[in-house]
Amino acid sequence: MNLKKDTKKTKIGIDYSLTSPALCVNDGDLMFYYLTSKKKWIGQQSENIIGYEHREWKDPIERFTYISDFAIEIIKQTKNPEIYIEGYSYGSKGRGLFQIAENCGILKYRLQEQNFNYETVVPSVVKKGATGKGNADKDLMYEAFVKEVKIDLKKLFDTEKVGNPLSDIVDSYYIQKVGHEASLI
Repeated sequence: MNLKKDTKKTKIGIDYSLTSPALCVNDGDLMFYYLTSKKKWIGQQSENIIGYEHREWKDPIERFTYISDFAIEIIKQTKNPEIYIEGYSYGSKGRGLFQIAENCGILKYRLQEQNFNYETVVPSVVKKGATGKGNADKDLMYEAFVKEVKIDLKKLFDTEKVGNPLSDIVDSYYIQKVGHEASLI
């Protein structure tokens, strides 16, 4: 009888936001999941990219709960998750900064409730790991992604610019990659 425990980890990168959160699940194959309000980007965009509709909400707590439900349901479907969440950008300003923090705080709390460990990765470290520059913009991040992963999201999503959810998908990939490379999980 072989009782050897499966210790293979599934790396998960979470680019967590209020408008377009994205997860990269890497178990040897890459899968990307994101929330969007744009009808044309809801559903299966390719074999490994799926967009879910961002539902309506009545108050901020309902919104934060729904967003964390989205992330946790995906994580629950994985084996031995190794979770990385992008840290806060200190460029955020105003009331939005507090909502971003509340949103992410609820996710972290709910992950702990489910006994999921996670690490936070500093945004500049993610950018430097992807491009060699800690202040890389979305376009430079996108170029690195296309070169490395060989998925042209602009073509796939039929768009000219690197906005949401493209930049979120790219960031989620590098969050899991850079987080894993620096991790002690």
